[in-house]
Amino acid sequence: MSADVDVAEGANRVGAVGEAELDPVALHGGLWLPGLGPGFQPEPVPTERIPVPFTGRGSGRAALTWGQRDIWATMLRQRNWLPQGGRRPLEPGTRPQDMAAELAYVHSRYQTMRTRFVRDADGAWQWLVSRGETALEVYDTPADQDPDELAARVEAVYRRRPHDLRTDWPIRMAVIRAGGVCTHLVVLMHHLAIDAGGAAVMFREVAAREAREPTGMQPLDQAAWQTSEAGRRHNDRTLRHFAQALEPLRGEPPVTLAAPQRPRHWSGRLTSPTLAACVAAISERNRIDDSAVLTALIGIAFARVTGRSRVVLRPRVGNRFRPALTDAVCFVAQSGLLVLDLAGTTFDEAVSRARRATMAAMKNAYFDPDTLESLLARSDSGIAMFFNDRRAAAPSVSYTTEAAPNPREPQTVRGSSVFAWLHRGPEPTEPLAVTLDDAAGALSLSLHFDTHVIAPDLIERLAWDVEQLAALAERDGTAPTGL
Repeated sequence: MSADVDVAEGANRVGAVGEAELDPVALHGGLWLPGLGPGFQPEPVPTERIPVPFTGRGSGRAALTWGQRDIWATMLRQRNWLPQGGRRPLEPGTRPQDMAAELAYVHSRYQTMRTRFVRDADGAWQWLVSRGETALEVYDTPADQDPDELAARVEAVYRRRPHDLRTDWPIRMAVIRAGGVCTHLVVLMHHLAIDAGGAAVMFREVAAREAREPTGMQPLDQAAWQTSEAGRRHNDRTLRHFAQALEPLRGEPPVTLAAPQRPRHWSGRLTSPTLAACVAAISERNRIDDSAVLTALIGIAFARVTGRSRVVLRPRVGNRFRPALTDAVCFVAQSGLLVLDLAGTTFDEAVSRARRATMAAMKNAYFDPDTLESLLARSDSGIAMFFNDRRAAAPSVSYTTEAAPNPREPQTVRGSSVFAWLHRGPEPTEPLAVTLDDAAGALSLSLHFDTHVIAPDLIERLAWDVEQLAALAERDGTAPTGL
């Protein structure tokens, strides 16, 4: 029996059920992820759906890879399929047939775009098929509407519509027309299929219509290696590193920082030109990468909030420096482990320690995520901060997106820097997660958190402390951090 038939039968064994029929076990098993709720009502209706058949190399079933399991756990915690992409203008003269051909190319070339995910009595599996069919949706803009507005509405629908990983392909694509002319492309992909590094490779190859066979270890091959003797040895070595890093935290007193709010989950953002300028100066003085500088500053600020001189960070590591994964179009990034001891340091010493700890975290960021979660659950690590520096992860094609929430009023302004509260809602976040982005001559520090874990006033204090510490460290790297 072919794998193409197997995947259909596998999905049928699980059961193609609707939202109302799903039980909590199925929800948390990852068979169906609810996204962010319904899209705009009434939803735009496509004028046509162009059938797009595709064929490609490879088929079969395998367990989920370490990277897939890492992001799947994140998707389940956040009850969100974490869509990637957005919308962008199309070149004049583009036809729907051109974009249908591009969609067929993507499905045919990249195995991850021909993969579905199912769960049965034996666990969760990925199913790669060698042939299938999808559709390109075409939306025509009413005469009284801006095509960019329609593109934004279609993006919102694609972003919020539930994604059944058993039956839906990982990519959704639509063309927007106005007066018979194609104006915009909307593309959304679920995060289980692709990370930022994989998206950059894919966009580059799609633009060039790369004809050479894809390079990089494919997900089924990754899964086979990870369950091999060599993969198990690698994971055991990494687990020993984690255990050694966490050992100094044994016996640490608990930290209580919560101030429960309703709604429970908040996010805030500091946009700071001062931080950008200070970090650049510190980096140049120490001849060190600015990521280490930011890790040190955020670590110091976090230590001041928690009252612990050792802080635990979960940095998002792309893993693309591993030769077998460099050009793999799939999800290989993972949240690693970084324990930073800042006791008795000067600012420059803290930066040096952050650099060494960051290198160790990157080296040990390819592992079975369940083993680390188990180890953290048994340790006295306190609050772990998820940390994602996205500044170097920009894809080669720029997409506009409405995913980022707009600032709430009032905002706090200090000089040229602004702190604003963003979203507040019941949708789960990590207990504490910090994301770094570039922002037109400034650095953007976004903080997402659970108020049952850490109080909003401590989050705002943490954000401003990062900027203040950067200014102090720029003036005198030999000054003590006070920890």
